[in-house]
Amino acid sequence: MTTLVLLHSALGKTPGISAIADRYTAAGHTVFAPDYYEGQTFSTADEGVDHAQKVGFSQLVDRVVAACADLPDEIVFAGLSLGAGIAQQMGKNDSRARGALLFHGGGFPKPTRWQEDVPVQIHFSVEDVWRDAGAPETLMESAARAGTQAEYFLYPGATHLFSDPLVADYREDSAELLFERTLAFLERV
Repeated sequence: MTTLVLLHSALGKTPGISAIADRYTAAGHTVFAPDYYEGQTFSTADEGVDHAQKVGFSQLVDRVVAACADLPDEIVFAGLSLGAGIAQQMGKNDSRARGALLFHGGGFPKPTRWQEDVPVQIHFSVEDVWRDAGAPETLMESAARAGTQAEYFLYPGATHLFSDPLVADYREDSAELLFERTLAFLERV
């Protein structure tokens, strides 16, 4: 089975991340969910985003790189929102990456390079206010130019963290479909 690195949202490593990790573990995958906020959690996205901006995106990525240093050679990076942005960076740059799963985040404002043979799957709500218009499509184009598979799924509604079972945005129907699609992705990589 797969080694899955699951990266939390701007809320921090909350019990919701543990619940999501438990589902993938129950499906037979090895899940590592590093706490790159070093124990801090937040009750609102604004607080969490403010913290992330104070620390700096590159410092958060460096923390994830350090936390993953001893992991095996084949990893799928997954993340929620801010964590999706970091998972995208890892999928783009880490030679051990075998895939990237981006939940409620991800994309590039302009074409960039992507690693060959690192498929990517993106999941957003149709009316998610955090989704940057055109950015997921640009990432898909970059992945396709690298010769790898890219999938982009839209779900009904306007909620952001719809896959986190312990936040108000949770939508069971969409979360279940996301989980099914990501399990199929993990079977292919």
